[in-house]
Amino acid sequence: MKIISLAFIATFTVAPAFAQLENTRWKTILEVNGPINTLIDFRKDTVLIYTVADSTMIERMTYKSDDTSFTLQKIDGQSDCDNTPGKYSYTIKRDNLILSLLNDDCYDRYSVIQNTTWTKWKDHTIIKVEEAILKQYTGVYGLDDAHPIIITLDREVLYAEGPNNGLPKSALTPITETKFFLRIAGVEMDFVKDANGNVVKIISHEKEDYELTKIK
Repeated sequence: MKIISLAFIATFTVAPAFAQLENTRWKTILEVNGPINTLIDFRKDTVLIYTVADSTMIERMTYKSDDTSFTLQKIDGQSDCDNTPGKYSYTIKRDNLILSLLNDDCYDRYSVIQNTTWTKWKDHTIIKVEEAILKQYTGVYGLDDAHPIIITLDREVLYAEGPNNGLPKSALTPITETKFFLRIAGVEMDFVKDANGNVVKIISHEKEDYELTKIK
């Protein structure tokens, strides 16, 4: 009986690693006519690449995978890779998916996704936050005076805008009373208070954490 149990455990342990890809989504910044926050969305046998901000489709492909690599074949999208498959190796380390080029004759594709690192996408549950709390977060924040992030409130929705940072006025989705999700950038932002209960900064959780001090 122990032998059967151990055999079962061993079989489960070495189950194909490529099963880790199915039904997962990952985020990175791709250079597609400029930097774009992008999701790669692995379905059962298709994979989609689309923008984080508004889900604009960039490419739809089929994929076949083993435990270390996958091959892509375009279905439709923006590239010129119609009849050209591309093969890439992948490694999953904690919450990161690392892609490397193995063989791809389509420049449109490999020039964009080779040697990229993707962060596992988290779905966010939206909560309701009282307007009185939201008002505390309005103001101007920044790493310095030249790059302000302006937080405003309109009809019980917080908005962030960075006129010198390429950030258009964009909604902040509440995850908790102090943590918000800026979908257009794919980042979480924490509003931090001091010992007296005054909001003093935002911590923006990107590849690194950035502290944006409240200026006014």
